[in-house]
Amino acid sequence: MIFHRQLKHAQLRIDVAVDNDLLSQLVRDSTELDIGDSSADQVDLIVTSAADGMHFAWTQAGSKPLRFHLDFAKTTQLLRSYPAPKQGAFNQALGKKTRHVLDATGGWGGDALLMCQQGYQVTILERDRLMACLLDDAFARLSQSSWALENGVSCPSVVHADAIEYLASRLDDVDCVYLDPMFPPKRKQSAATNKFMQFLKWWVGPDSDASELVASAIQAGYPRIAVKRPDYAEPLMGQPQTQFSSKLIHYDVYLNA
Repeated sequence: MIFHRQLKHAQLRIDVAVDNDLLSQLVRDSTELDIGDSSADQVDLIVTSAADGMHFAWTQAGSKPLRFHLDFAKTTQLLRSYPAPKQGAFNQALGKKTRHVLDATGGWGGDALLMCQQGYQVTILERDRLMACLLDDAFARLSQSSWALENGVSCPSVVHADAIEYLASRLDDVDCVYLDPMFPPKRKQSAATNKFMQFLKWWVGPDSDASELVASAIQAGYPRIAVKRPDYAEPLMGQPQTQFSSKLIHYDVYLNA
């Protein structure tokens, strides 16, 4: 079935060949457009739910569409072992004793995938319904891959929720809250932004409440909060208890006794 919808600032065409509960909910909650059989160049974003997962085709000002598809199963085929090694600033920030990570800024799911490959239990929060659909679909397909089944992998679960409100409920079994809010712009842009970040900036917009998000996690009493920041940006909540750095990135870690 094909649906034409207005969502946020964009016109969408949604092609549903394979049922997807979250996508069906998005269709129900969005505004119907009476545009008939419009051609692709009349919509901003084409969302397709097919046998191999969800696909996005995003068109900007008459340019060729940028296409997006998350195939985590293909990525894991390259892994030689499970769990993958834990090393570097990323894992130092998560903490040696951490088992369950609450990734409260899902995005494209790259960091959550790495955590999964390394054997962590991961819960992902994503407040944008469309991105939550994409992540839920990608990790559901990963859970059925030969890599996941042969290794008994517990793939990340995806929750569509506002992270600030969700964090206040305080999940007792979470060892670390991981936050990767959208990076602030540099004063002088040195390189072209990749298409994934371009899309997020267009669709989701800036994380203007990033400081509030960190504060919510700290106030809820989670034992460890790790915040990913670019090397040119200051910490979001004052001086962290500890900090781990890698090339171009630092992780600010806030601890609750």
